Order: sequence, then C-alpha cells, then structure tokens
Amino acid sequence: MESLKQLLFSLVEVGSPSGFEEPMMRRLVEELKPLCDEVYDTPRGNVVGVQRGTDPEAPGIALAAHTDQVGFVVFNVDERGFIWFRRVGGAVTRSIMGHQVRLLTDKGPIIGVVGIKPGHITKPEEASKVPPVEEMYIDIGADSREEAYRRGVEIGTPIVWNTGPVELGNNYIATAAADDRVGLAAIITIARNLSDKPIPATVYYVGTVEEEIGLRGAEVAVHDLDVDMAVAIDTCSAGYQPDVNMRDLYYEVGKGPAIHIGELGSRTRLGSQVLRRWLVGVAETNGIPYQTGLMYGGTDASAMQQTKAGVAACSIGVPRRYSHSPVEVFSLDDLHNLTEIMIRAIEGLTREFSAHRI
Repeated sequence: MESLKQLLFSLVEVGSPSGFEEPMMRRLVEELKPLCDEVYDTPRGNVVGVQRGTDPEAPGIALAAHTDQVGFVVFNVDERGFIWFRRVGGAVTRSIMGHQVRLLTDKGPIIGVVGIKPGHITKPEEASKVPPVEEMYIDIGADSREEAYRRGVEIGTPIVWNTGPVELGNNYIATAAADDRVGLAAIITIARNLSDKPIPATVYYVGTVEEEIGLRGAEVAVHDLDVDMAVAIDTCSAGYQPDVNMRDLYYEVGKGPAIHIGELGSRTRLGSQVLRRWLVGVAETNGIPYQTGLMYGGTDASAMQQTKAGVAACSIGVPRRYSHSPVEVFSLDDLHNLTEIMIRAIEGLTREFSAHRI
C-alpha cells in the first residue's frame, strides 16, 4: 500500500493536460520499460507496453488509463502581464477562482494564482455569482506583457492546478488530477506484479491521450494490437456527500472499486457484460470488496469497443468525490483493491476464456 501511495503521489506531480501529455508519456515509458518485453509510443501519442504471455491461444487483453488531465491553456496576455485562459477539458467553473495554478512553459514551470475581485468592493449581488472562465485571469507577478513573454509564457502554454496530494482520514487522498493518475498508478502496479509471472495471456498496458476532450486517443489505441478484450481503468463520480442525492450517484468512496455495467451521458453506452461478470466473479471468489452499477460520463472503454470489428470492453474505476476540481477525494483502499482484482483476473485468463456474448 505504501509503494502504491508513493507511486501515485509522484504521478500527480507530473503536469500533462489534454494535448500536452508528453511529460506523462515519458514517465509511463520509463515505468514500463523494466517490466515489459516491448514499450513504444505512437505518433498519435498513446504509449503501449507489452508483456507477452506463455500461450498464444490465450486472449490478449489491453488495460488502458489516460495520461491527460483536465487543465487550461493560455489564451492571451494583456499589457500589464495578466494572463487570460480557457479550459481544456471539463474543469468545474466554480472550482477555479482563488486557486494556485502551474504554467508549464518551455523554460520551466511558473506558479500563478487565479485572481478574484477584492471582497471590500464586491457588490452583494456579485458575491454569490461565479463569472465565466472568459472573465477570469491569472496573476504570475509580472508587470508587463513583455515580462511574461520573457519568463516563457506564450499563447498556447498549458496550465494545470498547483494542488499536491494530501492525506485525509481513513486512507482517503485529496488531490488534483486523481482522474486519471489513479488509473496510471493501477496499470503500473499491475505490470509490476505480473512482470515475473508466467501467465498465459499477453497484456498490453496502454496510456491513452486526450480522454478528457472526447476519448480521442482511445479511438485508435488498440487498432493495431492483437487484443480480444480491453478494460479501461479510470475514476468515477461518487455520491454520499451532503449536496448529492444517492438517487443520482450510486457509488460510494471507500466501498470498493466500481465495476461498471455501462456509462450514462449524452449517449448511454453499455460495456461487455461478459467482462463485467468475469471481474465481479474474481472479486467475489477472492473476497475483495467491489461495487457495480452505472456511471455518469465516459471512459476509454466506450471508444475501444468500437475499434475494428469491435472489441469486448468494460470499465472499472475508483470512486471519487468533487470530480474535475483541484481537490478530488478517493480511497487508497479502493485503488489497492482494484489492482488486486485485475491482477488475479489476468493471472487466471486462459485459452478457455471467451469474450463472446453467446
């Protein structure tokens, strides 16, 4: 558990919003190289690590986690050096103002803060309103546009929250970018555990790009891989907080990883129930706590299942509160139990297993 926590904390420090994933791509390659028979990146940006199994007739399985995080991008710099920005991905608007951010310039990171109108001159009717992102700005302590440029800020510079992980009670962690550093920590941990075991199945560990802006990397991630099935490992929104009705969000932090039936959103997508029942069976056989239900949003599983003639795919996630904010909260126990389910499931994946529905 301690090594899992330290791995996760180190991954959270890597800034890589959608479209600017190179730092996390490099880190994932570095982590997978000692564990896999082959590791490579694609021109699209996806990273693939391959652990070859002992039986070519056993199913090939892809485990996917996305390397991007919700963030922002510099849109303009005014003459006084204040930086105007736009969202990249779905950061919650009311979670942005008054927070620290990190601008990932080519000259190194620059810390800034999202400014807020002084309380002493804020009108009562303004105090309870959240302005649109277009009216927000970042202060890096520059006195002019030219100074901001000299320090490395450019239009198009990526930005992430500057919120590191903190430990709460009951093995809960609060941090920005839990989505999906949790998934990356999981696939690295699974690869570490399986690297010296003679398992029948070949495992492909895939770090996808641009999940937060439309599952774009996952659309092509397994196209050239010899896989029969795929599992997306991600986070998912949880309820059981004062402002969320459990009628709307079923999952609970700390009650086990979520093995999803499907995903609700603008379009409902159901995953492979064959794979879901397989993972549920592994959890029950080994006494590992889990939850199962429908999640809101989408995961890479929705894109991967439409690859080529179709790939059996499902998703498993770590429930977390306060999604797409700088203080996402999840349980380290849920993450650990997720890795345990996947490790034991893959260890038992033999040629007798069929992902076909009938």
